Amino acid sequence: MSNPELLRPAARRPLAGWIAALAGVLIVAGTGPSWAAGARDVVTAWSARLDERAAELENAPKVKATRVGGGIVLKKGDGGMIEVPPPASPAPQPAAASPAPVATPDGAPPALVDVPVAVAPAPMPAAAPVPVIDLPAPPMFVRSASADRIGRLSSRLIELGFLREDQWSDAYGDTIEVAVRAFQISEGLMPDGKVGEVTRLALDRTPAQAAALMRRASAAMRAFQASVPDTVVLVNLPSQTVTYIDRGKVALAMRAVVGRPSRQTPLMEDRITSITVNPTWTVPPTVLVEDKLPILRKKGNTGIKNAIVYLDGSEVVPETINWWSVSPERIRIVQRPGDDNALGRFRFNLTNGEGIFLHGTNDPKLFDRDVRAASSGCVRLADARGMAETLLASKKIGTADIDRQLESGETKTIALPKAVAVRFVYWTASVEADGTVRVHPDIYDDASGMPATTPVAAVTPKPKTVDTKALQPKTLQVKPTPVKAPANPVVPAAAPESQSGPFSHRM
Repeated sequence: MSNPELLRPAARRPLAGWIAALAGVLIVAGTGPSWAAGARDVVTAWSARLDERAAELENAPKVKATRVGGGIVLKKGDGGMIEVPPPASPAPQPAAASPAPVATPDGAPPALVDVPVAVAPAPMPAAAPVPVIDLPAPPMFVRSASADRIGRLSSRLIELGFLREDQWSDAYGDTIEVAVRAFQISEGLMPDGKVGEVTRLALDRTPAQAAALMRRASAAMRAFQASVPDTVVLVNLPSQTVTYIDRGKVALAMRAVVGRPSRQTPLMEDRITSITVNPTWTVPPTVLVEDKLPILRKKGNTGIKNAIVYLDGSEVVPETINWWSVSPERIRIVQRPGDDNALGRFRFNLTNGEGIFLHGTNDPKLFDRDVRAASSGCVRLADARGMAETLLASKKIGTADIDRQLESGETKTIALPKAVAVRFVYWTASVEADGTVRVHPDIYDDASGMPATTPVAAVTPKPKTVDTKALQPKTLQVKPTPVKAPANPVVPAAAPESQSGPFSHRM
């Protein structure tokens, strides 16, 4: 039986142990007792652990690695033999008839035609009637189209040590489902017992491929560590996670949702300058043109709960406007604060001119996925409240203060005493707190390898160009229908320039 330990974590040293070991090396090298751990040292320890694990895989004996191969999601009940309907019985043919004469003109001999001839049956002796039994056709079975892939899945699970050899099967039953769940847990994936694309990629990954991803990430970390500040928020795109390192300690780590491949989150260096509690959301130009304007034109509404629609700066009732006659630059959509807000209850304001922020969400189900590249470029945090509490602690703002602000429903932006550095990185492998190494899918298919970060200087936002040529009106423009102001009007709270201006939040 093949070695099942190749893709499993080897004996692990906790991350704190790696940092402590690194501290000893630095002190011996002459840094002296004044040495203090920072984010740079955490990244250095991660890089060393990745190199160590890669070396283990590279030096291990080569073993067979069966590929499951791409295809539909495999789940319990698939594969094996399946029953198919029996073929239909042939219809009975009519009995042949005897020819009969047919009259012809001019006294010609008559022609013969087929006429049934009645023949008297021979007398039969009396007998008891025989009952007729209508037997159903026997069931027919054929091999399922997915049986081959499930057979390869069984072989792969045997190679990795999650099944015994006598448990091989081409039918996806309870035994295989349990083995798949165990494999998913070992890989840090959601243990749903199904073989989707992410699980399949992990199964098909060879030790050499895993080692290459670790080496690539380690090299990126080494290039990055020289410029990393002691306190930093790391956004790793392939792992779709956010980690807050505070002076050499991983203070917070969480899942995140990042940009989809068609709207990628860019690599950049930035900083969090303030936090907005109960934010509004202004629909950004790309989302407006590609997503919301088609809905407006088709249904007469935005499809956004608690949204205010502005046309030429005036609030309008969207159902009263012929949106086919309106170009997108005349439209502005603002969502009020609240639980339905697309940004959730917290927005972490950055300084870039790309409309990229960190924020919460009103759709936490996305965090249950293994692949969470689903946003329009911004980064959604699984624990935005935890991040807000951690960063606002430096301003002496506690949990009770945050609760009161949330309950008020009012939008408030709180400046941080000191801006917190944010680095967007592309590391295809990472190290967990216990030293476990994880490799991650190349979500943006970057075969050539992306740099550790791409610095983006903080700039004043400029109007963003949106291609609206195909959406220009061809008929007479319609004037907006003003809405009478209510007794207690709801006015969108003032937002930073990058939210309320052309560079709206990309979400």
